[in-house]
Amino acid sequence: MQKVNQVLKMDSDYLSREELEAAIKGLSDVDVLRLKKIAMQYTGNHDMEAEELLGEAVLRTLSGGRKTCPRDLPIVNFLAGVISSITEYERKKKRNAGDKVNVDDCELNDLGNTPEDDVLEKQLFKQLESFFDEDEEILLLLLYLNDGFSPPEIRHEEGWSEKQYNTIRRRMRRKWNSHNIQELTS
Repeated sequence: MQKVNQVLKMDSDYLSREELEAAIKGLSDVDVLRLKKIAMQYTGNHDMEAEELLGEAVLRTLSGGRKTCPRDLPIVNFLAGVISSITEYERKKKRNAGDKVNVDDCELNDLGNTPEDDVLEKQLFKQLESFFDEDEEILLLLLYLNDGFSPPEIRHEEGWSEKQYNTIRRRMRRKWNSHNIQELTS
């Protein structure tokens, strides 16, 4: 019984996904500006890259792939820590690789999907298709990625240079991040 109480206490020490969403949506304009300034410190004061970094921090926080925010830590401080973690991870990766690392070419580990994951993935893909329906290149890229093609395979199939491929990925990410940032601040 004591072990069950410890587990329950551990879970209650952290915000749930719903509480995280509410906390992020509840950020004031000042909080969002503060987070953008923090992200700019990590990106060399490049405003667009800072917004992408902030968007990535929000997405990773809401994805549930890591421990969530402790209840006694302000959400701004937690997101600042996520921003720091993302940039530190990328720096280490770049140092270990010995040359330039393209974040867009990184792939997530495939741990195998359950039937529920497959249904959610299909629903998410349909939402992404409708969100990006005005940009044929992004839709094409999404189709290839959904079918498991690697970045070099996609570039080969479409005859895209690495620069063209990266431009499309960046355009997709920026549109998505700007949509999420606007949603958070409205």
